[in-house]
Amino acid sequence: AYFNDSQRQATKFAGELAGLEVVRIINEPTAACLAYGLDKKAQGNIAVFDLGGGTFDISILRVTGGVFEVLATNGDTNLGGDDLDHALALHLAERIQEQTSQDPLKENEVRAKLLKTAEDIKKKLTDHETTTFEWNQGGKSIRIEFSRSELNQLIEPILQRAVDPCRKCLEDSGLSSQSLTDVILVGGSTRVPRVRELVQEIFGREPICTLNPDEVVAIGAAVQANILSGQMGGMLLLD
Repeated sequence: AYFNDSQRQATKFAGELAGLEVVRIINEPTAACLAYGLDKKAQGNIAVFDLGGGTFDISILRVTGGVFEVLATNGDTNLGGDDLDHALALHLAERIQEQTSQDPLKENEVRAKLLKTAEDIKKKLTDHETTTFEWNQGGKSIRIEFSRSELNQLIEPILQRAVDPCRKCLEDSGLSSQSLTDVILVGGSTRVPRVRELVQEIFGREPICTLNPDEVVAIGAAVQANILSGQMGGMLLLD
């Protein structure tokens, strides 16, 4: 949403280089709104909280009779799910070293394995309060139990970095959190329960997350394509 004209032209050109006929490009937050059918609203103010693997974007849009206007954008290009994985991996490395006297961060291959383990633990704790994993190194095998509350404690300082961009975005849009009609979650990292809680704390309303957050932008783009191809009636989107 924050791309300037030359960046948008470059995106269009990249599509053409790939052999595609680029009919239109669409802002990611606008696509997410389309996926949820929010273009059907007569009027609304929507915050789109997008936390992916490596970047965080917050956008506030206004929809009036099928026309979307991006009021403000903000974010942090160095904040994402990867940061959560790294924080957890460092913590696990300390616990492993305590029990095995071996540093799993010394060798690249073992470090990569630990990072993958951290990601798996994070995913398991999305649906479960606790999880247990086994670690084998240097002939020693250990089992470590990890809880969601421990994970929340670890990632809280990282997630707090999303608060200021959200507040600044609201300020720039000229809206208060009470003026928002909807808050949408986009990006795989929004599956983390603490992220959802934080979004509710920031905006004072429960976010919408009934669609797969990894696919919601693509679904919205497909909806727009369907309208453009005449397969689906309704107002043509102006973005």
